[in-house]
This record gives sequence, structure tokens and C-alpha cells, in this order.
Amino acid sequence: MSETAETAIAEPGGWLAEFQRGRSTGASPLATYQGLLADEIVLPQSALDNSDPAQLVLASCAWTDALLDQVFMVHGEFAPESSFSAYAHDYLVQASAGGHAAYFRRRGGNELALKCAAQGLKSMLAAPHLELFNLNLRLHRLPPPGARKLAVQKGYRDVKAALADLDKKLGELETREPLTRRHKTWLKSLRKVQFAPDAEMTKHLARMAKLNALRLPRKEETERVSFARDAADQAFIAVRALCEMAGLEFVTLRPIGETRLREVWTEGPDKQGFAFKVETDKGSKAALFYVDGGLFKKRLAVLIEQGNPLPLGSLSPSEEEFNAIISR
Repeated sequence: MSETAETAIAEPGGWLAEFQRGRSTGASPLATYQGLLADEIVLPQSALDNSDPAQLVLASCAWTDALLDQVFMVHGEFAPESSFSAYAHDYLVQASAGGHAAYFRRRGGNELALKCAAQGLKSMLAAPHLELFNLNLRLHRLPPPGARKLAVQKGYRDVKAALADLDKKLGELETREPLTRRHKTWLKSLRKVQFAPDAEMTKHLARMAKLNALRLPRKEETERVSFARDAADQAFIAVRALCEMAGLEFVTLRPIGETRLREVWTEGPDKQGFAFKVETDKGSKAALFYVDGGLFKKRLAVLIEQGNPLPLGSLSPSEEEFNAIISR
């Protein structure tokens, strides 16, 4: 084979693999990229059969989370479409609940999240959503004079008005063309997606774990880093306390961001809150932080298990603790 032909062979995993290879330093297990290890996505049959398209999208996100939190792979070591799916949904949830400005505050420094979200929207042929996503990035990344000029060119008074209209347009777009429905269709179209009986999902995750030679070193590194960080992090302190109330062993958590409580806790109050995905020794839970009451407000935190109408634990953070938690 000629040298030219060899260089034309694409890196397995595409641009995400190249992106991760460029960031890999090898300084520790978590800073080491191993290349594409498993190019498949396994989702539960029940999610496919469910008439609610959100169930398949959430199942895809759960598969991604499990590969990150339980199998200890990193993005790019598993099917890139899994990362695209998770971050596209993350954009929709964050921007719908807290607005485009809040989304950029939380994800603007995460180039991988932004690239994966954009690629996911592009792959789903969700052009109107992608247009809003890209304009939001441009408005935030340009220097203030350039951002204002762009806003005026788009017909707005200033950047603030442009961002407010992006939020309005996303709401209108979701009414006409819900992304979740398109997202499900896209997942079903992927050849690398396979469906398995719900009872076999644990077996498939175990199979993925065997492919990751760095699983145990990464798990140990994660625990060391978490221990040092948790001592001063109000979110970890509160979630650990909630897990202790519920008799659960805390493993780790990941911010979901601003969300309507009833999207996570069906029987909860119809309020806006801040959510975390919590991994425990008994599976995934959700920690919700929100404000209740009128004149005399109470700041509350609850630990929620899917299908359980009552919280597994609850506490009342101080105002200072609460603000530190939701400002992540």
C-alpha cells in the first residue's frame, strides 16, 4: 500500500477520536486516550417500544452515562454517536429550562460538549435547532462590539434581546417540531444501535467493561480526585448527606443543570430547580435543589428515585450553601 493510501485511512471514531487524541497527555489513566474501543450502542427494547420518544432518548443518555461512570471509558472510546446524542439532548434540556445564556455559562468552556452537541443536531438534520445553537455560540464568543454588531445585523436591539428571542424561538420550535421525536428517529436509523431485552443491559455493560484495560486505574483515580474535591464542594457534601439518609453509598455526581422538577420528579412541585445525576451503589438517582414558598422561602434538596413518588432523603441547605451549589 502506498504512503498516500495509508494516510487517507480515517481514524476510527472520526473527529471525536482525533480531538481526544490531541488532548491526551498520558499523565494519568484519565488523561490517557486509548482509541475507539467499542463502536456500538445497546439500548433497552422497552424504550424502543414505548410510544413516548423521550424514553429512547433518555435510554441513550443513560447508556452514555453508564459507559462514563461505571465502565470508566472516556468520550471517543465508545461510539461517537452516543456522545452526540447525550450532548444534543443536554443542549435541549439546558436551553429550554434556563435559556441559551445559562446553557453557555455551563457549557461554554467545554469544547467537547459544544462540538458533540452541534454534531448531534447536524446528524439528526435538525437544522432549525442547529441554527439557534450556532447563533448562541457566536453571540457569546465574539468580543462585545462584534456580538452587538451581529445582534443588530440579525434585527435585534442588542445581545440581550437576541438571546431572549433565541429562547422564545426554541420554545416555538419545540411546539412545531419537537427535537426528541427527531432524535428517536435518528437513533433508530443508526446501524450501530442494537436493542436488547432490559434484563440483558447489565450483561452488555459488563462486556464493555472488559474492553477497557484502564477501567480499574481510572476508577481509583476518580475516587482519589473525588475525595479531595468533595471536602470543599457544597454539592458533593449535600448529595453525600442525602445518600446517607437513604442508606446508599455515594459514588459520583454530574450536573444536569436547570430543569423543571416534574421532568425528573413527576409528583414534585411544578417549579424550576437545579438537578444532578447521582451514581450510587444501588444505581442512578437524581438530586434536585429548589426554592419553595412565597414570602418566607425555603431552600430544599431532595434525592429522587425513578418511579418512587417520595424522596429518598431531603435537607434544607443554607442560602450560602444553596447559592454555591446552583452556581456550578
